[in-house]
Amino acid sequence: MRLGGTDVCVVGVGTSEQFGFDLGRSPMRLQAEAFMAALADCGLDRADVDGFATAHGSPTGVDYEEFTAVMGLDCRYVDQAWAHGRWSTGLVAHASLAIMAGLADVVAIANTVTNGRGYARHLGGLGGHGTVEGLRDTGGGHGEWSVHGVDTPGAATSLVAQRYMERYGASSEDLARIGIGFRENAQLNPMAILRDKPLTQESYLREPVISGPFRRCDYSLANDGATCLVLAAADRAADLRTRPVRVAGAQSIRSNRDSYVLFSRPGLGVGFADETPLRPEHHPVYDMAGVSRGDVDGLYVYDSFSSNVWMTLERFGFCGEGEAPEWIASHGLGVGAALPANTNGGLLSEGHFGGYNHLVEMVRQLRGECGPRQIAGAEVLQWTTPWGDSLILTR
Repeated sequence: MRLGGTDVCVVGVGTSEQFGFDLGRSPMRLQAEAFMAALADCGLDRADVDGFATAHGSPTGVDYEEFTAVMGLDCRYVDQAWAHGRWSTGLVAHASLAIMAGLADVVAIANTVTNGRGYARHLGGLGGHGTVEGLRDTGGGHGEWSVHGVDTPGAATSLVAQRYMERYGASSEDLARIGIGFRENAQLNPMAILRDKPLTQESYLREPVISGPFRRCDYSLANDGATCLVLAAADRAADLRTRPVRVAGAQSIRSNRDSYVLFSRPGLGVGFADETPLRPEHHPVYDMAGVSRGDVDGLYVYDSFSSNVWMTLERFGFCGEGEAPEWIASHGLGVGAALPANTNGGLLSEGHFGGYNHLVEMVRQLRGECGPRQIAGAEVLQWTTPWGDSLILTR
């Protein structure tokens, strides 16, 4: 991204010391671990950080003012968005624009999540989990409609997957390949929560159906942990410890009737949307980054549910309408595939961090730091979601 001749780079990344289901650490402790790791990664001090952003505040995360006070930061730019994964593109884009506009020199983007089996089990009287969606009257971008009893993102998205499978003839075996592929990638990632739990098509099909067609492995994890990215202008990045990774392009969420149900894609005919053929879209993220779709060396997908991968592949034109299951069967999703996807294991196997863990992985891939899961010669990586937003990071 460039404004007035300014390029913005990710100069540091960090995570909490562990990802897990019950780490015995407060959100503040987890976020401090990730923040300090990111600063150590690039060689900056706390005094260098004059901007801070987060998308997951209290009680299951940490609000910006609490974090800046405890960490002794003096920030002239702050941003706090909603707790969903749909804001990962937005926070990075906003932080980049803030740096371009001179509102901050160095911006840290930190996010912490906790779950009902971990720290959040103590938060029942403070709102806890479910509050954000629970305050809706009816409806919601996930597709949930409480008046019909479809009141969770998983139940609503299973209807999207069911519609897709009925329309295009996809099978449970096709759905299984997504979870299996990401689990195999997770086995190469020491941070992945499910790295030591192999998944095969046989073991997948033995799992009971929870909300047809979804089985347990089609749902992302609920876990504890934290991530942090540090952004700075390219001229500042040149003097730091690590190789900078350029925020080359971005495009925001599409919001209209055809994109209301977030885990669908246009033309599938769910929610308000009409059942129409998938129309090719122009994606300005490629123009901004100065690359084409064919230049992408690795794809990172918001896989809160496995069927999101089908929606994303087709929305961004990596394959045609209804072709995603066969595309995956033919191309694979692993590190050695023609287009590796979610090399960290994704939200399905590494942990659910709203996609910020994918961005950490992308930075490390572009630096060549990922060992056995390294994408050879990675220069252009793309973050995508079913609802049309995207980031491209380059070396």
